[in-house]
Amino acid sequence: MSIQPILLTLALCVFSVPSIFSQNRLEDDQAKQTWSVGLAPISALVPQGNIKVHGEWAYASNKSLSLLVGIPRPTKLPNFLENNFSLTGEGNVVNNRYTSFGAILENRFYLGGHAPRGFYLAPYARYNHLLFSRTSKKIESQYATTFKGAANTFGLGAAIGYQFRLGDHFTIDATIVGLDLKWIRGTLSYSSDDPANDLVAFQAEVQQTVGDIPFIGSKLSALLDGDKIKVHTPGVVLPGYRFNLSVNYVF
Repeated sequence: MSIQPILLTLALCVFSVPSIFSQNRLEDDQAKQTWSVGLAPISALVPQGNIKVHGEWAYASNKSLSLLVGIPRPTKLPNFLENNFSLTGEGNVVNNRYTSFGAILENRFYLGGHAPRGFYLAPYARYNHLLFSRTSKKIESQYATTFKGAANTFGLGAAIGYQFRLGDHFTIDATIVGLDLKWIRGTLSYSSDDPANDLVAFQAEVQQTVGDIPFIGSKLSALLDGDKIKVHTPGVVLPGYRFNLSVNYVF
């Protein structure tokens, strides 16, 4: 019997042992990585009133708790809000401020059993608090018109996402699609410092403006409150969609 095949087999076994141990150590190290912290870079680039930070705890091999928090930062009012609430003939905008605080808590179920990596399904709850104000002036008169608003939203939904590795300690986490139903309630106020302002006509203009807001305009009423026009929104349930992308450090 030739001894060469036996020697070749032994040599392959010897050289493969370090690789096996190295792979096992890598898998053990990854199994111990149950925490992650990260940042959603898109939130720092677009005017959405906050910067989102992310934290996650894998409390089982296929489950985790994920918390996404939007820390308020002043930005300009997004166009879709500004266009809905602007009165006609307001003049030049001299102040425009928008901030938002939010939190989304998910219970994630990783389909591959390697939390926090791979595809996941996640029921979630979300909360948002919005504050905004905008002041505009007409050049010819220098009188200002100001509207301010605040809104709170609560929502429940479910998301599909994927988290993949970038090396041993970094991941990119993408919420591919999140759908929810959210309850919204808020207040708006309009005011003008023009002493000749006709409050009744001003009220009618505000009513026409808020009446054109999609979905909820028909439920809004502009009421006189001293020298201001106030609008209280009733509780409204609306569908919601969300997408998120974060870069995380896993440890």
